[in-house]
Amino acid sequence: MNIRECPLPGIGVKYQFDTKSGNQLVIIKHEDGRRELFSVDPSDQEELTLIAELEDDECVTLSGLIGGWS
Repeated sequence: MNIRECPLPGIGVKYQFDTKSGNQLVIIKHEDGRRELFSVDPSDQEELTLIAELEDDECVTLSGLIGGWS
């Protein structure tokens, strides 16, 4: 998986990656600690859909749910 990182001056950092199934996800980590999770429209790479805005504790919970079980 290739993760692309792009600084967003005054905002934070944008991370983007492609899943093996062909989906594209974007995470924006704001300087204040918030994270926004977006999906990218496959027919319009500039169109993002907000999936969720997450606080630190929610990120920990989500990562445990996604990566915590075999």
